[in-house]
Amino acid sequence: MPDIAAKSEKPGKTGQARQIQVEDLMGMEREIIILHQGDEYRLRMTSNNKLILTK
Repeated sequence: MPDIAAKSEKPGKTGQARQIQVEDLMGMEREIIILHQGDEYRLRMTSNNKLILTK
């Protein structure tokens, strides 16, 4: 018998956000550019290892 609860969820929605290690995203770089709907966003790691996202 199919799981009714699983059918009520929207496709692609798992209830939990996907996790990505910053090293996997940025590699050895301290700054990367992320493209979103034609706009550029900069993700930068500070000297204190904090992340800053700016448009």
